[in-house]
Amino acid sequence: MARHSVIFLRLLAGLLLAAASACGTVAWYGMQRTLPAGLTVDGWPIGGITIGAFEQQLAEQRQRLLGQVVRVVSKQDELPLAPADWTLEQLGLSLPLAEVEAKLRPLSAGSPFERAVYRYGLRGQTWELAPAFDAAKLHDALRRGFPGVYAKEPVDAQRIVGPQDTISYVPDTGVLRIDEPKLLEQLRAVRPTLGALAAVHDGAAADPAPDAAGALQPIATVPLAFYRQNAAVTMQTLKAQGIERKISEFTTTYPANSEGRVHNICSTAASIQDLLLAPGEVFDYAKYIADTEAKFGFKEAPVILNGKLVPGIGGGICQVSSTLYNAVLRAGLEIVERRNHSLPVSYVPLGQDATFASGYINFKFRNSTPYYLLLRTSADESRLTVKLFGQTPTDVTYTIESKTVETLAPPVKYVLNPTLPAGKSKKLTTGKPGYIVETYRYKKQDGQIVGTERISRDTYSAQPTIYESNQGGSSSPTNPAPAPQPGRQPQAPLIEDGVRGPSFP
Repeated sequence: MARHSVIFLRLLAGLLLAAASACGTVAWYGMQRTLPAGLTVDGWPIGGITIGAFEQQLAEQRQRLLGQVVRVVSKQDELPLAPADWTLEQLGLSLPLAEVEAKLRPLSAGSPFERAVYRYGLRGQTWELAPAFDAAKLHDALRRGFPGVYAKEPVDAQRIVGPQDTISYVPDTGVLRIDEPKLLEQLRAVRPTLGALAAVHDGAAADPAPDAAGALQPIATVPLAFYRQNAAVTMQTLKAQGIERKISEFTTTYPANSEGRVHNICSTAASIQDLLLAPGEVFDYAKYIADTEAKFGFKEAPVILNGKLVPGIGGGICQVSSTLYNAVLRAGLEIVERRNHSLPVSYVPLGQDATFASGYINFKFRNSTPYYLLLRTSADESRLTVKLFGQTPTDVTYTIESKTVETLAPPVKYVLNPTLPAGKSKKLTTGKPGYIVETYRYKKQDGQIVGTERISRDTYSAQPTIYESNQGGSSSPTNPAPAPQPGRQPQAPLIEDGVRGPSFP
């Protein structure tokens, strides 16, 4: 029995000694300051190097890598450029060393046993680096190196309307641009690995020889790739719009001595000059009145206030809409919204005017052709012309005829004047007749009428003859100003042919 106890104790002592030896070995393995065997970083074998030495060499390798020179050359005959040498750092290369440092940290932290386990797991591992090029830094380097390339901008094609209303074009001009994404791919391909740099540094290959000025020779020559940046507006896109010729024109005149009216007409005409309408698009006059007021402002000129001419702001804007309306009618386009003035106007025939009242009466038409429509205006001190360019059948034309179907007699209105002798009256103003007018559009093909369309039936209010009298009250004039559109009741007296009346700020 005693003999068995001695054997057991000896066996136990041996086991304890072996365990202590194993623990010591594990602790010793975990406390090693060299990197595990077979470990590589970006093709660089670092097994057996002390952690401190590796960290120092890694910083040196980083600087060596960023300092490598690449020569960028152009082989584009259209755009010859002098070769340019840049370091990889100048071209935007960055090295994510924080990832490597994070992987090394557990070798120096934690218990010896934890370090040993982590070290054992690193044996034979290959750590890949993902060096990245900053596209913004590369772009800045290229702009500095090739300023002439980046200074050039594409030039849009232009449509020219000649003095005789002919259509011609100035071609667009594209420019060559450096294909920066392609260059990034090329730089990633020539970027040397840390392993390659370490081999050069350790004498396994020759270092790049500096030139006579002491600068390093390039490690690679990269040919620039180019692409052509086209203009935003090309001649092809302009021609595809189908604007081939003038399809209608209309001119009205006005007195040159009304400075405010001339300003308002010329400014509004300028706002719609060179307007382009796509097929099916609706022209909205209210938008361009707002644009004109914001850009040019309106001046004082007579407006129509509740059927009477009074001083106001913006007088003349309806001459532009009426001139445009007549050009639109003669182009055969669809009228979406239009109203006549409450009073006859002098610059177009009855039934062929288009008034405007902000928020209540508008002028709209649709480009009802399958092609784009170009609107051109010209205005001077006494004449306004509107021309429409597009594409319609050359054998089709339109004529406009307005017919007065009824003349409205002026009503009589009396106003009280107690200073007159009893029973006496005196005429103050002579009235003017009103009219009911129907307007027709005739479609002709090869000069023969092939269609008739009644465009409108308009009423122009008669103006009353006014007498003053001491015989009693007054009567109200008949035929008030045109009512606003349904559901849009004005909160102030209705102003036509202007934007503000005398009593409105």
